[in-house]
Amino acid sequence: MKKTLLLALLVFFSITLLAVEYAVKVTRNGEALPEEFWISSEELGQAFEATVSDAAGQGVVFDPYFTNLNIPSEHNMKLIIISYLVDEKLIDYYAFENNLIPSEGEIASETAAMLSMYTSDPYTVGQIEAAYGSIDVFAEEIKEYVTYSLKMNRFLEKAIPADEESLLAYFMENIETIRDLYETVKARHILVSEEAKALSLKNKIKNGEVTFTDAAAQYSEDSNSAPNGGELDYLKRGDTVAEFEEAIFTAPVGELYGPVKTLSGYHLLVVEERTEIDSLSDLAASEDIYSDFVEGYRNEAYVKWIENYIETNKFDFEILDSELLFYKEFIDASASRESSLEMIADLTAKLFGDSVVENVAPVEYAVFIELSQMLGLTNDPRYKMAMDRLYETGEKKGRILQMMYELKGDDPIVACDYYNDMLKDLERMFSDSAYFYAKQGSYGMDFVDYVLGTIEEIEKALGVFLERELSVETRVYLLSILIRNNSLALDIEEYF
Repeated sequence: MKKTLLLALLVFFSITLLAVEYAVKVTRNGEALPEEFWISSEELGQAFEATVSDAAGQGVVFDPYFTNLNIPSEHNMKLIIISYLVDEKLIDYYAFENNLIPSEGEIASETAAMLSMYTSDPYTVGQIEAAYGSIDVFAEEIKEYVTYSLKMNRFLEKAIPADEESLLAYFMENIETIRDLYETVKARHILVSEEAKALSLKNKIKNGEVTFTDAAAQYSEDSNSAPNGGELDYLKRGDTVAEFEEAIFTAPVGELYGPVKTLSGYHLLVVEERTEIDSLSDLAASEDIYSDFVEGYRNEAYVKWIENYIETNKFDFEILDSELLFYKEFIDASASRESSLEMIADLTAKLFGDSVVENVAPVEYAVFIELSQMLGLTNDPRYKMAMDRLYETGEKKGRILQMMYELKGDDPIVACDYYNDMLKDLERMFSDSAYFYAKQGSYGMDFVDYVLGTIEEIEKALGVFLERELSVETRVYLLSILIRNNSLALDIEEYF
């Protein structure tokens, strides 16, 4: 349960608890905590949907069943979220035990103040009503946020106080890292390819024959900085090559320095400003830097605090959702070949045994497939049977469609499902700007080729089926995909 504070607190979620079903039970020393400190299925669902939405904005889509490279499956992602939500519940429990929960009066007062601030301008009121539907709905959102913020601020003050002694100890333990993060240099330089020329320019500048900025403009071979008299952006450690970095962080401020040799040539430089950090007060000179420093301290302190709180009180949790519990058993079993073999043997008996088992969850077929791949059992006919059954009973998107297409790409329905999923991704890309730019960033210069190539692939791959005898339903399905594909091809002309 080792977490950073940022991840453990997550993004604030507005969750209305219906107390109808729980996904996770939280325990202390083997005894269940009150249900208000458990994780409801709705809480988990809302946290998962928020994660999905955030990931989509970065061009990431979770597969329903299979982990792909470094992207977890939906089930795996829910297990990850559970560990964070459990930590949130433990914070709630700590707040409850230590009387840190804000009163209704405090919440109402803070909510009213925030609401007044937001609704003082008629234009802002209109924006709020457009976004939330009504001021009352917005007020409820503010109330939830205020409740959360008041509780968290009190928790931090109580459990992880940012007192001077603690901050100073953290500063001294991490001073080199802190310097790397926050020390900056503002400098000008002149770059030439020959040392003799650098020395000649240095003499001219020292003798007053030319100013440093004029020399940079006339002679520097750095085309980016020369027009600005050699001026460079603010630099931190790691922003430039080692030799130049050493020079700008040691050269006396305001004095002509060099030449300094690097792979680029010979540099003359003048350091105009340098932020040096030797004490906590140096950090405090910048409000933003100091705030960032305190957050770093609290992140590290939180990790230690939550680990100690869990260990001291013997907190644990029990997954109540049957599918997630099964998937966790799979994750645990996959740690060794022996346990993987045991699990696949049990699954084989259940999924393909003589007795018929009803209500088999699609995730069970998915786990059988993953175990077969891990153990090198893909030649077993039951491996393909599991793919067929997952395809028939599960969600038709993601990796199962690719596997089925590789297995049965000549089947028009399988091909349609596969390319329909691919087309949906393209359609979403061009209807969701955040998703579009995230994908564009992922593919870089090849983005246009990817989009146009995918459209062409869909057209060619499905076009061959038009010459076959198909059922009316299949032909309608196929044509609908091709029509959407052609429509998208016309629409994207404005992008490219």
